Amino acid sequence: MTHPLARALVGCWLLNEGTGNRVMDLGPFRQHGDFQGGPPLWKPGRHGPSVEFDGIDECIHCGTRKFGWDVTNEVSVIALANHGASANPYTIFGRGQFREPVSLMGQSPGLFYWRVRTTESGVKSLTSTSSHATDGTEWVHVAGTWKQNASRLYVNGVEEASDLTVSGTLSVTDDQSAGIGGIYQGGSYSNIWIGRIGYVLIYNRALGPSEVEWLSREPFAMFEYPGRSAFAVAAGASVSLAGSVDSTSAASARLRSIGWAPEIEQKWRLDALFNGMTANALKLGTTLTLGWFWVRVGGCSALYRGPRMEGIDFESILAVAEKNAPEISPPAYLPHNDLSTYFYAVRQFNPCGYQELTLGAAAKVSLNAQGELARPQPNEVFALSAERRDGNRIRLTWFYCPLEQDSQPARFNIYCDNGAGQIDYDNPIGAVGYEGQRFYTYESDTLQTGRYLFAVRAEDLAGSENVSVDCLAIEISGAAPDAITILEAGTA
Repeated sequence: MTHPLARALVGCWLLNEGTGNRVMDLGPFRQHGDFQGGPPLWKPGRHGPSVEFDGIDECIHCGTRKFGWDVTNEVSVIALANHGASANPYTIFGRGQFREPVSLMGQSPGLFYWRVRTTESGVKSLTSTSSHATDGTEWVHVAGTWKQNASRLYVNGVEEASDLTVSGTLSVTDDQSAGIGGIYQGGSYSNIWIGRIGYVLIYNRALGPSEVEWLSREPFAMFEYPGRSAFAVAAGASVSLAGSVDSTSAASARLRSIGWAPEIEQKWRLDALFNGMTANALKLGTTLTLGWFWVRVGGCSALYRGPRMEGIDFESILAVAEKNAPEISPPAYLPHNDLSTYFYAVRQFNPCGYQELTLGAAAKVSLNAQGELARPQPNEVFALSAERRDGNRIRLTWFYCPLEQDSQPARFNIYCDNGAGQIDYDNPIGAVGYEGQRFYTYESDTLQTGRYLFAVRAEDLAGSENVSVDCLAIEISGAAPDAITILEAGTA
């Protein structure tokens, strides 16, 4: 992670699994937690599933790793919890064996406290000044931070207590177990939490007041990226559609900086505003977490469509497939009209729900009058024009752009009606080889006076020719225009 709120994050349990006997640690040490005591009780929380503790024997054991606290000797513990029936004391998160270096706990009536044990100051406790509901109805963001001579307790992003005299080093040893919902003492967990816990975060540094307040407002802000440099809009990607459509986009590639837009990159997070009950959330599977958490840990691919490349609707997901699936099919209800062209694009989500913003996998699908796939063909020529040259010759000029083409041209065929009024598309009068995106010219033979029709069509190596019916009409007159005689010129 590169977000500033992710710096020195060493433990991250989102408690959003919703089932099973294990919770995953997203931090670098992967201290996954296993349930101890009775079976886990998964209950709805503020941001999806949460774990409910009974105050008797249920807790989560997260191993004995030091989490790096003995390196910088700073620590922050962040949690979202609600009080159940009153008890005193009970643990949200703690480390212990026979000594407890840190613990974040609850206290009657509806209070929170933060306790630190150091080699010089011994045990130092801070108690919140605000009191909260003890019937499980009020979710509270609580944070404890410590570094040399500064221990602080925050509730809902506001500092409520501090002690600036806590000196020494944390009393951390290798055999101290980390627990969520309980603290390990004398061979078993005790001081079991009564109520629910939504998530627990551990930092190897003391967060500042603004960072704690930020996490209180946006608890998952750390999963956003603050910036991104550039993306390559690539060419030549192939995507299989509906099991039989296999088209290739051969748009010319170029590198451009498009900036980073988290509101587009993680658009699925907005589904939480609708409790995850949106069409996109249903396809991505985030309805299981009410739109708050990403569930496809292996990543996935999403299919989009539009009438043109720049008009692809990236707001609406048509279909989702596994990340490495060889095919992805549009839904059966989607219309594909005769004589129509559609542009499809596939974008991948990574295991954390970040979506790429490229057009690397795009396909142009054209249907003929019979509703069948039209043969791939080059684009139409652009800006066809003509000028008269000496000797009654016509010089044609046109431009070709390969963007969004189905196949690359091999040549340009030039057709003419020879003054008959009907262009003979079976017999070209000339050809010009393809040399990429540029202007092309062709000069005709000497023509007689009269009216002529010209057309230029691109043809690929397979012999598939663009079927544009656009043509250019040229009038060649043998009579010279009448001369203008200037009788007199002067000033008025």
